[in-house]
Amino acid sequence: MTKSTSVSLAAELDELADVIESAQLLAELLATNALPHDDAVSRAPKMLESVLALAAGRVRLLRKVVVGAADAALIENRNNRAFPAREGDDPDVVLPAPHPRRR
Repeated sequence: MTKSTSVSLAAELDELADVIESAQLLAELLATNALPHDDAVSRAPKMLESVLALAAGRVRLLRKVVVGAADAALIENRNNRAFPAREGDDPDVVLPAPHPRRR
């Protein structure tokens, strides 16, 4: 059973942006023939497809968490944990762990 936790939506979106920007960089290197060797050139299209498929799946799972259809613990990791806000921090949306259901 997963432990429920709170997730920073801002941090999760930053992580997703990094993944998408990585795919963008790889596509640019491929398009400009700047990859270092033929093996990288032949593997790049499948790598792009895989990275983007993973990102799309993560966005779909994030949507489920945002609407309350999935537990935030499913997406929690060391890069998106919510911490108490400190003075001067940017505003954030925290996706709380759901309360245990009563029977």
